[in-house]
Amino acid sequence: MSFFDKRTPFEKAKEQTREISKQIRHEKRQLERQINQSDREIQRLSIDIRKHAANNNKDALRTLAKAIVKIKHDKSHLYSAKAHLDTIDNAVKNQLANVKITGIMQRSNEVARSMAQLMKVGQLQTVASQFSKELIKMGIMSEMMTEAVDAAMDNDELEEETDEEVAKVLDEVLTGKIGKLPSVAVSGTTIKETEPAAAAVADVDSEDEMERRLQALRS
Repeated sequence: MSFFDKRTPFEKAKEQTREISKQIRHEKRQLERQINQSDREIQRLSIDIRKHAANNNKDALRTLAKAIVKIKHDKSHLYSAKAHLDTIDNAVKNQLANVKITGIMQRSNEVARSMAQLMKVGQLQTVASQFSKELIKMGIMSEMMTEAVDAAMDNDELEEETDEEVAKVLDEVLTGKIGKLPSVAVSGTTIKETEPAAAAVADVDSEDEMERRLQALRS
């Protein structure tokens, strides 16, 4: 096929870049959906926290708060993944100018670093692996760079929910700071921002009483 390919190096690079950008846009849309889904799950768990707070159910509150902390950790990785996808997209596009002048792509350590970070996001590992192969073909990455990506995977550390983070989540939820997220459907009924708070604190006589309960939960 290459013998009959009459395209210039720039034309080939332009087509490859267009395809990479298309794939990146697709993956970013997927990440956006997951981020929105995470926000809805946080809203649902926040409603449950307010309900259990009315009964001083400490065990349930801690479990729910830890779940929110975990989701927040995951969301942070998703936002980071979006940024790294942008880095790769911009770097590949910028290489087009170099191809137009020299006829070749330059290797990019920046792209390799971003690819290493993408590999740490479970749902993006397969995609990142495919991107690596494409970028090697284009000349932006080398086999040695992919070895560095694998090494970064081996050194990844698991995140744990700390007591401080759990307490912070309880503070945010029970004082209403996590109240600006999208509405969430619960048992077939959509609950709006103002409704969960009102329903969950129906048994609480005043703000002072809620604060008293919150202090008890921290102890």
